Amino acid sequence: MVGAADQDYLNSGDAEGTSWTVPLCDTSIRPGWFSHPEEDDKVKSLPDLLEVYYKSVGRNCVLLLNVPPDTRGQLHENDVAALRRFRRVVDETFAVDRAAGKPVQADQWRLRHEKFAPGHLVDGDPESYWATDDEVRRATLEIDLGAPTRFDRVLLQEPIRFGQRISELSVEALVDGEWVPLARATTVGYKRILRTPVVTADRVRLRIVAANNAPALSTVGLFEASPSESSN
Repeated sequence: MVGAADQDYLNSGDAEGTSWTVPLCDTSIRPGWFSHPEEDDKVKSLPDLLEVYYKSVGRNCVLLLNVPPDTRGQLHENDVAALRRFRRVVDETFAVDRAAGKPVQADQWRLRHEKFAPGHLVDGDPESYWATDDEVRRATLEIDLGAPTRFDRVLLQEPIRFGQRISELSVEALVDGEWVPLARATTVGYKRILRTPVVTADRVRLRIVAANNAPALSTVGLFEASPSESSN
C-alpha cells in the first residue's frame, strides 16, 4: 500500500534516532468513540481505567481518553462517576512520595560535581538530575528510607531534554536484611511507573544495567496504591 505507515517502526521506535517524540495513547471510556444509550452500562470500570493509565502514562505516553457527549450535549452520569473515581484513586496513590528528601548514594556521578549528585533524584525539582560520566553505561543507586517503609509503586523520570538513555534496569528492596528483586524494565523516558508487590523496606536499590549513553535520571519516587483501588 503506497504511503502506508511502517507499523513495526512506529511500535518499536529507533534506539539510534536523534529526536524524542512524545507517544500518544488514545482510547475511549466506552466501547466506541460515540455515546449510545445501550452502552451506558459499559463504561470502563476503575480497574480497566487504571490498567490503561499504567500502560500509557506509566509507560512514557500521553493518555488521550475519549469521553463522548450524549444526545443532551452532556457527559453521561456513568462516565462522570467513573472519571471521578479514577481521578480520586490516582491522586491518592501519588499524594505522598516515600522517597522524598531521603539520602541517596550512587557508585558514580558526573565529575563528582554537586550539579549531578544523586540527591537530585529525591529533591522534588524536575529540572535537577543525576548523571554519570560520559564513558559510564552501568550504575547503582541506593535510597536509605530511614525506617521500614511500605510501597508498591516506583516512579522514574529521565531528564528528557537529553533524550532517552537508559535501556535496561532493575529495582530491589532491602526487606528483613535481604535484597529482594521487585521489578525489571527497559526504557524510562519522561515517566515510567513500575507496579510491584507491596513491600515494607528499609532501602531501595536501582541498578542501571544498560544504556545507550551516559545514564541520567531526574526523579525516583516511591508510592503506595490508594486503598480505594482494591475496594472498587
